[in-house]
Amino acid sequence: MLHTPLHLALGEPPGPMTDRMIDDAVTQGVEENDALDWKTKLPSEKDFRDSDIVKDIAAFANAGGGIIVFGVSDKNKAADERHDAGDLTENYERTIRQVCMAAITPPLFGVQAIAIPTATTSRAVALIIPASPDGPHLVYKNDYFGAPNRTGADTAWMKERQLEAAYRTRFDGQRQGEESLRRIYDDMASVAGKTERAVLVGAARPRSRSLRRGKFDAVPAVVDSAKSMARWWLARAGTYNPLEDIDPYRGRPTLAGQYLPPSDPGDVREGHAVLFDDGSLGMSWRAGGHERDGSGRHRDPHQVGTLAVEGFVAALMALVHAVAAENPTGDYDVIFGVELETPAGLTPEFHVRKAAPPSGVYKPFSGRFRPISATVDPSVSDEVFIASAITLATAALNQVGIASPTLLDDMLPPRRKTGG
Repeated sequence: MLHTPLHLALGEPPGPMTDRMIDDAVTQGVEENDALDWKTKLPSEKDFRDSDIVKDIAAFANAGGGIIVFGVSDKNKAADERHDAGDLTENYERTIRQVCMAAITPPLFGVQAIAIPTATTSRAVALIIPASPDGPHLVYKNDYFGAPNRTGADTAWMKERQLEAAYRTRFDGQRQGEESLRRIYDDMASVAGKTERAVLVGAARPRSRSLRRGKFDAVPAVVDSAKSMARWWLARAGTYNPLEDIDPYRGRPTLAGQYLPPSDPGDVREGHAVLFDDGSLGMSWRAGGHERDGSGRHRDPHQVGTLAVEGFVAALMALVHAVAAENPTGDYDVIFGVELETPAGLTPEFHVRKAAPPSGVYKPFSGRFRPISATVDPSVSDEVFIASAITLATAALNQVGIASPTLLDDMLPPRRKTGG
Protein backbone atom coordinates (compact mmCIF):
# COMPACT_ATOMS: atom_id res chain seq x y z
CA MET A 1 0.00 0.00 0.00
CA LEU A 2 1.45 3.34 -1.06
CA HIS A 3 1.77 6.44 1.05
CA THR A 4 3.78 8.76 -1.15
CA PRO A 5 4.69 12.45 -0.74
CA LEU A 6 1.75 13.20 -3.07
CA HIS A 7 -0.59 11.40 -0.66
CA LEU A 8 0.85 13.51 2.15
CA ALA A 9 0.51 16.77 0.19
CA LEU A 10 -3.17 16.03 -0.51
CA GLY A 11 -3.94 14.69 2.95
CA GLU A 12 -4.81 11.29 1.45
CA PRO A 13 -4.67 8.02 3.44
CA PRO A 14 -2.40 5.22 2.24
CA GLY A 15 -3.65 3.61 -0.95
CA PRO A 16 -3.07 3.34 -4.69
CA MET A 17 -2.33 6.40 -6.80
CA THR A 18 -5.40 7.54 -8.73
CA ASP A 19 -6.20 9.93 -11.55
CA ARG A 20 -8.38 11.92 -9.15
CA MET A 21 -5.30 12.64 -7.03
CA ILE A 22 -3.56 14.18 -10.05
CA ASP A 23 -6.64 16.32 -10.80
CA ASP A 24 -6.80 17.41 -7.15
CA ALA A 25 -3.11 18.34 -7.16
CA VAL A 26 -3.67 20.58 -10.20
CA THR A 27 -6.83 22.12 -8.73
CA GLN A 28 -5.10 22.84 -5.43
CA GLY A 29 -1.87 23.99 -7.04
CA VAL A 30 0.24 21.59 -5.00
CA GLU A 31 3.80 22.87 -4.99
CA GLU A 32 6.99 20.98 -5.66
CA ASN A 33 9.12 20.31 -2.61
CA ASP A 34 12.11 18.24 -1.55
CA ALA A 35 10.08 15.04 -2.06
CA LEU A 36 7.81 15.93 -5.03
CA ASP A 37 8.55 17.03 -8.59
CA TRP A 38 6.27 17.71 -11.57
CA LYS A 39 7.30 16.84 -15.14
CA THR A 40 5.25 17.44 -18.28
CA LYS A 41 6.21 14.33 -20.23
CA LEU A 42 8.30 11.18 -20.07
CA PRO A 43 11.40 11.38 -22.24
CA SER A 44 11.48 8.82 -25.03
CA GLU A 45 12.71 5.43 -23.87
CA LYS A 46 15.90 5.65 -25.94
CA ASP A 47 16.71 9.07 -24.43
CA PHE A 48 15.92 8.17 -20.82
CA ARG A 49 19.49 7.31 -19.82
CA ASP A 50 20.87 10.64 -21.07
CA SER A 51 18.02 12.74 -19.66
CA ASP A 52 18.11 14.89 -16.52
CA ILE A 53 15.58 12.50 -14.97
CA VAL A 54 18.46 10.23 -13.95
CA LYS A 55 20.02 13.09 -12.00
CA ASP A 56 16.65 13.82 -10.36
CA ILE A 57 16.22 10.16 -9.35
CA ALA A 58 19.65 10.10 -7.72
CA ALA A 59 18.94 13.43 -6.02
CA PHE A 60 15.73 12.12 -4.42
CA ALA A 61 17.50 8.93 -3.30
CA ASN A 62 20.22 11.05 -1.68
CA ALA A 63 17.68 13.31 0.03
CA GLY A 64 15.40 10.76 1.68
CA GLY A 65 13.26 9.57 -1.22
CA GLY A 66 10.45 11.17 -3.18
CA ILE A 67 8.18 11.03 -6.21
CA ILE A 68 8.36 12.39 -9.76
CA VAL A 69 4.97 12.76 -11.48
CA PHE A 70 4.91 12.98 -15.28
CA GLY A 71 1.87 14.51 -16.97
CA VAL A 72 1.68 17.79 -15.03
CA SER A 73 3.22 21.15 -15.89
CA ASP A 74 3.98 23.65 -13.17
CA LYS A 75 3.81 27.40 -12.84
CA ASN A 76 6.19 28.86 -10.28
CA LYS A 77 6.71 25.32 -8.93
CA ALA A 78 2.95 24.75 -8.41
CA ALA A 79 0.97 22.12 -10.35
CA ASP A 80 -0.84 24.02 -13.10
CA GLU A 81 -2.11 21.88 -15.97
CA ARG A 82 -2.60 18.23 -17.02
CA HIS A 83 -0.78 16.79 -20.03
CA ASP A 84 -0.30 13.38 -21.56
CA ALA A 85 2.84 11.88 -20.01
CA GLY A 86 3.22 9.24 -22.70
CA ASP A 87 3.12 5.46 -22.63
CA LEU A 88 4.84 3.52 -19.84
CA THR A 89 5.33 0.09 -21.40
CA GLU A 90 6.75 -2.99 -19.66
CA ASN A 91 9.91 -2.55 -21.69
CA TYR A 92 10.18 1.09 -20.56
CA GLU A 93 9.83 -0.05 -16.94
CA ARG A 94 12.72 -2.47 -17.46
CA THR A 95 14.75 0.34 -19.02
CA ILE A 96 14.17 2.52 -15.95
CA ARG A 97 15.30 -0.26 -13.60
CA GLN A 98 18.36 -0.99 -15.75
CA VAL A 99 19.34 2.69 -15.90
CA CYS A 100 18.99 3.04 -12.12
CA MET A 101 21.47 0.18 -11.76
CA ALA A 102 23.86 1.07 -14.58
CA ALA A 103 23.90 4.88 -14.74
CA ILE A 104 23.82 5.55 -10.98
CA THR A 105 26.66 4.53 -8.65
CA PRO A 106 26.17 2.71 -6.31
CA PRO A 107 23.23 1.10 -8.15
CA LEU A 108 19.82 2.27 -6.97
CA PHE A 109 17.26 -0.46 -6.40
CA GLY A 110 13.57 -0.31 -5.60
CA VAL A 111 12.50 2.54 -7.91
CA GLN A 112 8.85 1.96 -8.86
CA ALA A 113 7.33 3.13 -12.15
CA ILE A 114 3.53 3.35 -12.05
CA ALA A 115 1.16 4.12 -14.89
CA ILE A 116 -1.79 5.74 -13.13
CA PRO A 117 -5.11 4.36 -14.47
CA THR A 118 -7.18 6.91 -16.38
CA ALA A 119 -10.18 7.03 -18.69
CA THR A 120 -8.89 10.17 -20.43
CA THR A 121 -6.12 10.91 -22.91
CA SER A 122 -4.11 12.74 -20.23
CA ARG A 123 -2.06 9.87 -18.88
CA ALA A 124 0.06 10.31 -15.75
CA VAL A 125 3.08 8.28 -14.69
CA ALA A 126 4.78 8.29 -11.31
CA LEU A 127 8.32 7.31 -10.37
CA ILE A 128 8.57 6.51 -6.68
CA ILE A 129 12.14 6.71 -5.43
CA PRO A 130 12.93 5.18 -2.03
CA ALA A 131 15.39 6.71 0.37
CA SER A 132 18.63 4.83 -0.05
CA PRO A 133 21.00 3.66 2.68
CA ASP A 134 23.76 3.48 0.05
CA GLY A 135 24.00 7.21 -0.60
CA PRO A 136 25.61 9.30 -1.81
CA HIS A 137 24.62 8.08 -5.27
CA LEU A 138 26.71 9.51 -8.08
CA VAL A 139 25.77 10.14 -11.70
CA TYR A 140 28.31 10.21 -14.51
CA LYS A 141 28.33 12.26 -17.68
CA ASN A 142 31.28 11.81 -19.99
CA ASP A 143 34.37 12.20 -17.78
CA TYR A 144 32.56 14.05 -14.99
CA PHE A 145 30.58 12.80 -12.03
CA GLY A 146 28.77 14.28 -9.07
CA ALA A 147 26.26 13.56 -6.33
CA PRO A 148 22.97 15.41 -6.87
CA ASN A 149 20.80 16.36 -3.94
CA ARG A 150 17.27 17.66 -3.57
CA THR A 151 17.08 21.04 -1.85
CA GLY A 152 13.52 22.27 -1.59
CA ALA A 153 12.08 22.18 -5.12
CA ASP A 154 15.50 22.27 -6.80
CA THR A 155 18.20 19.75 -7.64
CA ALA A 156 21.74 20.82 -6.81
CA TRP A 157 25.15 19.18 -6.56
CA MET A 158 26.62 18.15 -3.22
CA LYS A 159 29.67 20.03 -1.99
CA GLU A 160 32.68 18.28 -0.44
CA ARG A 161 31.44 18.56 3.16
CA GLN A 162 28.01 17.27 2.15
CA LEU A 163 29.64 14.28 0.48
CA GLU A 164 31.72 13.62 3.57
CA ALA A 165 28.59 13.72 5.77
CA ALA A 166 26.69 11.46 3.36
CA TYR A 167 29.41 8.80 3.42
CA ARG A 168 29.56 8.97 7.20
CA THR A 169 25.78 8.55 7.35
CA ARG A 170 26.00 5.51 5.05
CA PHE A 171 28.57 3.71 7.19
CA ASP A 172 26.86 4.58 10.47
CA GLY A 173 23.52 3.47 9.05
CA GLN A 174 24.95 0.13 7.92
CA ARG A 175 26.35 -0.53 11.38
CA GLN A 176 23.14 0.46 13.13
CA GLY A 177 21.07 -1.59 10.69
CA GLU A 178 23.16 -4.69 11.31
CA GLU A 179 22.84 -4.21 15.06
CA SER A 180 19.07 -3.72 14.83
CA LEU A 181 18.64 -6.82 12.67
CA ARG A 182 20.69 -8.90 15.06
CA ARG A 183 18.66 -7.68 18.06
CA ILE A 184 15.44 -8.84 16.40
CA TYR A 185 17.07 -12.18 15.61
CA ASP A 186 18.30 -12.68 19.19
CA ASP A 187 14.91 -11.70 20.65
CA MET A 188 13.09 -14.21 18.44
CA ALA A 189 15.53 -16.96 19.41
CA SER A 190 14.98 -16.17 23.09
CA VAL A 191 11.18 -16.05 22.94
CA ALA A 192 11.14 -19.55 21.42
CA GLY A 193 13.31 -20.94 24.22
CA LYS A 194 16.35 -21.99 22.27
CA THR A 195 17.69 -24.15 25.11
CA GLU A 196 14.75 -26.61 24.83
CA ARG A 197 15.08 -27.73 21.22
CA ALA A 198 16.50 -26.63 17.90
CA VAL A 199 14.85 -23.39 16.81
CA LEU A 200 14.72 -21.89 13.34
CA VAL A 201 15.05 -18.11 13.56
CA GLY A 202 14.70 -15.35 10.99
CA ALA A 203 14.62 -11.57 10.93
CA ALA A 204 14.30 -8.96 8.21
CA ARG A 205 14.63 -5.19 8.10
CA PRO A 206 14.13 -2.63 5.32
CA ARG A 207 17.49 -1.10 4.47
CA SER A 208 15.80 2.30 4.24
CA ARG A 209 12.91 3.20 6.51
CA SER A 210 12.32 6.93 6.09
CA LEU A 211 9.26 6.55 3.84
CA ARG A 212 7.57 4.09 6.20
CA ARG A 213 4.25 5.37 7.48
CA GLY A 214 3.07 5.24 11.10
CA LYS A 215 1.48 2.43 13.06
CA PHE A 216 1.34 -0.89 11.24
CA ASP A 217 -2.30 -1.92 11.73
CA ALA A 218 -2.97 -4.43 8.92
CA VAL A 219 -1.35 -7.41 10.64
CA PRO A 220 -3.99 -10.15 10.10
CA ALA A 221 -4.40 -9.30 6.40
CA VAL A 222 -0.64 -9.22 5.85
CA VAL A 223 -0.11 -12.56 7.60
CA ASP A 224 -2.97 -14.15 5.66
CA SER A 225 -1.43 -12.89 2.41
CA ALA A 226 1.96 -14.31 3.37
CA LYS A 227 0.38 -17.60 4.43
CA SER A 228 -1.34 -17.96 1.05
CA MET A 229 1.92 -17.22 -0.76
CA ALA A 230 3.93 -19.71 1.32
CA ARG A 231 1.34 -22.42 0.69
CA TRP A 232 1.63 -21.80 -3.03
CA TRP A 233 5.41 -21.88 -2.98
CA LEU A 234 5.38 -25.08 -0.94
CA ALA A 235 2.79 -26.72 -3.16
CA ARG A 236 3.73 -30.29 -2.21
CA ALA A 237 3.71 -29.60 1.55
CA GLY A 238 1.58 -26.48 1.60
CA THR A 239 0.70 -26.13 5.27
CA TYR A 240 4.09 -27.14 6.68
CA ASN A 241 5.47 -23.75 7.64
CA PRO A 242 5.51 -21.57 10.79
CA LEU A 243 2.83 -19.15 9.60
CA GLU A 244 0.36 -21.99 10.26
CA ASP A 245 1.50 -22.06 13.89
CA ILE A 246 1.11 -18.42 14.88
CA ASP A 247 -2.10 -16.53 15.67
CA PRO A 248 -2.33 -13.19 13.81
CA TYR A 249 -5.64 -12.35 15.53
CA ARG A 250 -4.32 -12.33 19.10
CA GLY A 251 -1.43 -9.98 18.56
CA ARG A 252 -0.41 -7.77 21.43
CA PRO A 253 1.53 -4.53 21.42
CA THR A 254 5.26 -4.58 21.77
CA LEU A 255 7.80 -1.79 21.36
CA ALA A 256 6.78 -0.07 18.07
CA GLY A 257 5.02 -3.14 16.74
CA GLN A 258 2.94 -6.23 17.41
CA TYR A 259 3.96 -9.62 18.79
CA LEU A 260 2.04 -12.58 17.37
CA PRO A 261 1.84 -15.52 19.80
CA PRO A 262 1.77 -19.24 18.97
CA SER A 263 -1.61 -20.69 18.06
CA ASP A 264 -0.80 -23.71 20.27
CA PRO A 265 1.66 -22.74 23.06
CA GLY A 266 3.84 -25.62 24.16
CA ASP A 267 3.34 -27.62 20.98
CA VAL A 268 6.32 -29.21 19.29
CA ARG A 269 5.70 -26.79 16.38
CA GLU A 270 5.35 -23.63 18.50
CA GLY A 271 5.78 -20.51 16.37
CA HIS A 272 6.29 -16.82 17.19
CA ALA A 273 6.39 -13.68 15.06
CA VAL A 274 6.75 -9.94 15.47
CA LEU A 275 5.93 -7.16 13.01
CA PHE A 276 7.26 -3.66 13.63
CA ASP A 277 5.82 -0.36 12.45
CA ASP A 278 8.99 0.42 10.48
CA GLY A 279 8.57 -2.72 8.35
CA SER A 280 11.02 -4.90 10.27
CA LEU A 281 9.91 -8.39 11.26
CA GLY A 282 11.04 -11.51 13.03
CA MET A 283 9.94 -15.12 13.29
CA SER A 284 10.96 -18.27 15.16
CA TRP A 285 9.77 -21.87 15.06
CA ARG A 286 10.58 -24.77 17.34
CA ALA A 287 11.67 -27.22 14.66
CA GLY A 288 13.61 -29.89 16.55
CA GLY A 289 11.71 -33.16 16.80
CA HIS A 290 8.90 -32.33 14.36
CA GLU A 291 9.22 -35.55 12.43
CA ARG A 292 8.73 -39.09 13.66
CA ASP A 293 11.09 -42.00 13.25
CA GLY A 294 10.17 -45.46 11.96
CA SER A 295 8.61 -46.41 15.30
CA GLY A 296 6.32 -43.37 15.30
CA ARG A 297 8.27 -41.59 18.04
CA HIS A 298 9.13 -37.91 17.63
CA ARG A 299 12.77 -37.43 16.78
CA ASP A 300 15.05 -35.88 19.37
CA PRO A 301 14.85 -32.11 20.06
CA HIS A 302 18.17 -31.44 18.30
CA GLN A 303 17.06 -33.19 15.09
CA VAL A 304 15.54 -30.93 12.39
CA GLY A 305 13.81 -32.06 9.20
CA THR A 306 15.25 -30.50 6.07
CA LEU A 307 11.69 -29.80 4.91
CA ALA A 308 11.22 -27.65 8.01
CA VAL A 309 14.14 -25.49 6.85
CA GLU A 310 12.48 -25.00 3.46
CA GLY A 311 9.09 -24.31 5.05
CA PHE A 312 10.56 -21.74 7.40
CA VAL A 313 12.52 -19.90 4.70
CA ALA A 314 9.45 -19.83 2.45
CA ALA A 315 7.31 -18.40 5.27
CA LEU A 316 9.94 -15.82 6.24
CA MET A 317 10.35 -14.57 2.67
CA ALA A 318 6.60 -14.61 2.02
CA LEU A 319 6.14 -12.45 5.11
CA VAL A 320 8.82 -10.03 3.89
CA HIS A 321 7.02 -9.76 0.55
CA ALA A 322 3.62 -9.18 2.17
CA VAL A 323 4.92 -6.55 4.60
CA ALA A 324 6.80 -4.74 1.81
CA ALA A 325 3.66 -4.75 -0.35
CA GLU A 326 1.79 -2.98 2.44
CA ASN A 327 4.18 -0.06 2.13
CA PRO A 328 7.17 -0.30 -0.25
CA THR A 329 10.49 0.64 1.33
CA GLY A 330 13.05 -0.81 -1.08
CA ASP A 331 15.48 -3.62 -0.34
CA TYR A 332 15.42 -5.77 2.80
CA ASP A 333 18.28 -7.29 4.76
CA VAL A 334 17.39 -10.81 5.90
CA ILE A 335 19.06 -13.21 8.33
CA PHE A 336 18.25 -16.88 8.94
CA GLY A 337 19.76 -19.29 11.44
CA VAL A 338 19.35 -22.39 13.58
CA GLU A 339 19.84 -22.00 17.32
CA LEU A 340 20.45 -24.79 19.82
CA GLU A 341 22.01 -24.74 23.27
CA THR A 342 21.87 -27.85 25.43
CA PRO A 343 23.73 -28.86 28.60
CA ALA A 344 24.85 -32.00 26.80
CA GLY A 345 26.50 -29.93 24.08
CA LEU A 346 24.44 -31.45 21.28
CA THR A 347 24.69 -29.88 17.86
CA PRO A 348 21.82 -29.67 15.36
CA GLU A 349 21.27 -32.58 13.00
CA PHE A 350 19.30 -32.29 9.77
CA HIS A 351 17.24 -35.25 8.59
CA VAL A 352 15.88 -36.01 5.16
CA ARG A 353 12.32 -37.30 5.48
CA LYS A 354 11.83 -41.07 5.08
CA ALA A 355 15.58 -41.73 5.01
CA ALA A 356 16.65 -44.23 7.66
CA PRO A 357 19.69 -43.09 9.71
CA PRO A 358 22.58 -42.99 9.26
CA SER A 359 21.53 -42.29 5.68
CA GLY A 360 19.90 -38.88 5.26
CA VAL A 361 21.51 -37.34 8.37
CA TYR A 362 23.52 -34.15 7.88
CA LYS A 363 25.48 -31.77 10.11
CA PRO A 364 27.41 -28.53 9.56
CA PHE A 365 31.05 -29.49 9.16
CA SER A 366 31.99 -27.14 12.03
CA GLY A 367 29.26 -28.54 14.29
CA ARG A 368 27.53 -25.16 14.41
CA PHE A 369 25.06 -23.65 11.96
CA ARG A 370 26.20 -20.14 11.10
CA PRO A 371 23.44 -17.59 10.38
CA ILE A 372 23.04 -16.69 6.72
CA SER A 373 22.47 -13.11 5.57
CA ALA A 374 21.07 -11.81 2.30
CA THR A 375 19.75 -8.61 0.75
CA VAL A 376 16.56 -9.02 -1.29
CA ASP A 377 14.27 -6.84 -3.41
CA PRO A 378 10.62 -7.57 -2.52
CA SER A 379 9.23 -5.10 -5.06
CA VAL A 380 9.04 -7.88 -7.67
CA SER A 381 6.01 -10.17 -8.02
CA ASP A 382 5.60 -13.17 -5.73
CA GLU A 383 6.15 -15.41 -8.76
CA VAL A 384 9.60 -13.86 -9.16
CA PHE A 385 10.40 -13.36 -5.47
CA ILE A 386 10.44 -17.11 -4.86
CA ALA A 387 13.92 -17.00 -6.42
CA SER A 388 15.14 -15.14 -3.31
CA ALA A 389 13.60 -17.82 -1.08
CA ILE A 390 15.24 -20.57 -3.14
CA THR A 391 18.63 -18.83 -2.91
CA LEU A 392 18.39 -18.49 0.89
CA ALA A 393 17.16 -22.06 1.39
CA THR A 394 19.91 -23.37 -0.89
CA ALA A 395 22.58 -21.55 1.11
CA ALA A 396 21.15 -22.97 4.34
CA LEU A 397 21.06 -26.54 3.02
CA ASN A 398 24.51 -26.22 1.44
CA GLN A 399 25.91 -25.44 4.87
CA VAL A 400 24.93 -28.91 6.06
CA GLY A 401 25.99 -30.68 2.86
CA ILE A 402 22.73 -30.80 0.85
CA ALA A 403 22.88 -29.55 -2.72
CA SER A 404 19.42 -28.04 -3.24
CA PRO A 405 15.88 -27.70 -1.86
CA THR A 406 13.32 -30.44 -2.35
CA LEU A 407 10.10 -28.40 -2.24
CA LEU A 408 11.01 -24.90 -3.37
CA ASP A 409 11.09 -24.56 -7.13
CA ASP A 410 10.45 -21.62 -9.45
CA MET A 411 8.35 -23.88 -11.71
CA LEU A 412 5.21 -23.05 -9.78
CA PRO A 413 1.87 -24.80 -10.23
CA PRO A 414 -1.30 -22.78 -10.95
CA ARG A 415 -2.17 -20.78 -7.88
CA ARG A 416 -5.20 -21.87 -5.92
CA LYS A 417 -7.39 -19.42 -4.06
CA THR A 418 -7.17 -20.20 -0.37
CA GLY A 419 -8.43 -18.66 2.81
CA GLY A 420 -6.29 -17.43 5.70
